[in-house]
Amino acid sequence: MDGKNMDGQVTFLSTDDISEAHIVTLIYFLKTHYLDDTNLQKLNYFHPIQTASYVFTRLGDIIFLDTTGANPRSNDGSGTFMMPDHITDAQKEALHQFKQYIINYTDVRIDYQISYQDGIFDSLTLRGHGENAANVIDNYLRKIDEKDIVIK
Repeated sequence: MDGKNMDGQVTFLSTDDISEAHIVTLIYFLKTHYLDDTNLQKLNYFHPIQTASYVFTRLGDIIFLDTTGANPRSNDGSGTFMMPDHITDAQKEALHQFKQYIINYTDVRIDYQISYQDGIFDSLTLRGHGENAANVIDNYLRKIDEKDIVIK
């Protein structure tokens, strides 16, 4: 499989080891699915999760980092989407379908128009709280359609 030809496909990356960091799973996926990209092959487990996620967005991929287990005092679903600069129609449809997996999450955010300069990440953010957290996807897509969010 070549990661560049997965438009609109949802790929779930997970681990059986709950203590394993997101970066381990993302780096493994990059190294096994983007074999022809020598720069990606140089990423390692010591890079921050933001670096690997940013790389995915530059490749045109949407990333969702499930952070539910990050706070041991909270069982509420939480997570962060990192969006590429361009969203395809297939990706829009996949986002609509993905909502079923996070429908009960209470804290979901979408980072978009992400920049990385001199080691600093910056983005614009939409956030959903409470019972409607998964609806942040609808809000994001509506803003794209209404040109409130300009994608390249």
